[in-house]
Amino acid sequence: MNLQEPTNRNRMPTAAVKRHGRRHSTIVVPPPAALVSSKSDTGDVPSTLIQHSAVGASFLILLQLFSKVLTFVLNQALLRFLSPERLGVSTQLELLCSSILFFSREAIRLSLQRQTTHPKPDIYRIEGGVVEGTVSGIAQSVVNTGYLPFLFGIPLAGLSCVWYYYQGASSEVASLPYFKTVVVVCGIASLVELLSEPMFALAQYKLQYRLRALCESGGVTARCAVTFLLTVSAREDTGVLAFALGQLAYAVVISGMYICLVWETTRGKENGIFPKRIWREEISRSPWFYFDSSTVRLAITMWVQTVFKHYLTEGDKLLASYFSTISEQGVYALAANYGSLIARLVFLPIEETVRALFGKLVAPPLSAQNLRISSDTLTSILRVYGLVSILSLLFGPAVAPFLLSLVAGSRWATSSSSAPAVVSAYGYYIPLLAFNGVLEAFVQSIATPSQVREQSFAMLCFSVVFAIAGYVFMRGLKLGATGLVYANMVNLGLRIGACAVWIGRYYKVTAAKVGGGDGSDEKRAAKTGRASTSEERLFPLLRRQAYPSGKILGASVIAWAGVRGLGRIDCWSKFVMICGLAGGLVMVMLWEEKVLAKKAVELIVPGWTNRGAKHKKGE
Repeated sequence: MNLQEPTNRNRMPTAAVKRHGRRHSTIVVPPPAALVSSKSDTGDVPSTLIQHSAVGASFLILLQLFSKVLTFVLNQALLRFLSPERLGVSTQLELLCSSILFFSREAIRLSLQRQTTHPKPDIYRIEGGVVEGTVSGIAQSVVNTGYLPFLFGIPLAGLSCVWYYYQGASSEVASLPYFKTVVVVCGIASLVELLSEPMFALAQYKLQYRLRALCESGGVTARCAVTFLLTVSAREDTGVLAFALGQLAYAVVISGMYICLVWETTRGKENGIFPKRIWREEISRSPWFYFDSSTVRLAITMWVQTVFKHYLTEGDKLLASYFSTISEQGVYALAANYGSLIARLVFLPIEETVRALFGKLVAPPLSAQNLRISSDTLTSILRVYGLVSILSLLFGPAVAPFLLSLVAGSRWATSSSSAPAVVSAYGYYIPLLAFNGVLEAFVQSIATPSQVREQSFAMLCFSVVFAIAGYVFMRGLKLGATGLVYANMVNLGLRIGACAVWIGRYYKVTAAKVGGGDGSDEKRAAKTGRASTSEERLFPLLRRQAYPSGKILGASVIAWAGVRGLGRIDCWSKFVMICGLAGGLVMVMLWEEKVLAKKAVELIVPGWTNRGAKHKKGE
């Protein structure tokens, strides 16, 4: 190897230094801990991370909004051409693709978010590689590891497609035209999409949410355009093939855009988008490597957990495929798409950014300040989710059937269809989706390998309970698709409880190690007559700030009485009245939470409040 800027005397002898024609002075690289303490004390690193995460969540929410609006328009058009049976088959194919992608990349994605945010500067170069622990070294390690999902995906896609073709699909589905071609195209589409994973991992590590939103919006546009054009221009028996080709178009566009845009950002840098050797500074070990061993070990441990998590996440589709007809699966797919709209638009982007934020915020070495900031951030998110949950519980079940009749037509919203009941049940299901998503994101950010194994066992137990609940609700009580929602509620309730236990244990143990006080313990103890524990000070679910105020709860009771008085929403006049109740409650919430809302806006648009104050002064 040829060092251009040598700094380590153990790896660079004197003769090598003289070979460059000049004598280099020794450059002392401060250890990561020193870099952390120097910035953490001023609060620059935590505030920057939170601001980047807030802006990133905004970009992802806008991406989800664009994606779902475009998909919604597409579905509205396709409903005129597709039968419930064809829609049910497309749901099965979507499950096939999502399973291949999930098992290939999810564990790698989670483990990569543990990468340190305090690398050493690039003060020397190595021809043919980068140096471990530096800015380029960590970025290249992320890229190298990002190629593992594609390598894992090749055999997984082949086995999954073969199994689905010969065993997984029912005879009704297997008899459809172009079925073999459709399965092959879905497998190829999954592999093409996995080619974008190294670039996605690098963009996620650098918090480049704008780039990600651009790439994924391009892919969604391509998928919707191809699916719509093929469905409208072809016969009905090619509807399923149109879905598969649309998925392939999405994969090609998103991979192409990721490769082009991320390659442009790495030009002129030591790291790139292709695999590169990473040289160690320790002479006692192998001089170079491609994949960080600790990241790979953590990914293997997390992969076991993702198996159960995927079953719990996609379990409703699996149970529907076993316990319901293909027509009922189509009805459930439509109702679930509408019912979980807010979860995909808002909760999922927040969950992704929160996972990345906490993975860096509580990374070792952890300071008391960062621990406190993590608690405050999670507490604020839970408080906002509490407000959203109130709106969902009060107004969701009441207005869902009326809205379904507007957007899907009478074919789907008749009394003989179970879609209205399923969408109404989602009003009670959405709060559980919200809290489970953010709590699990935090747990995945802090869990050690041993804790991941413990959580995997818990997931196994929850999977068994979920399967039993699904059978009881769907077969025993004959609730059909609505029973799937109730089984999911049981599942999420158990997962939320488990996450609460793990998070409480984390803050109790960690606060005892690093301290988490805010200087008010003595005052609180004097008022209450007892000492406050670290868990009570930091555990978000035990903090009063995590819950809505009494005024909001009182206004919610009044709104609930109004909703009960209106009864079934079956006309525009009642719909306008219930919207008025919801609007009034939202205004009360905004007034009571104006401080929290102001902080959120300031994070997303820095200087917004200052500009408003200057504008007001100028007037």
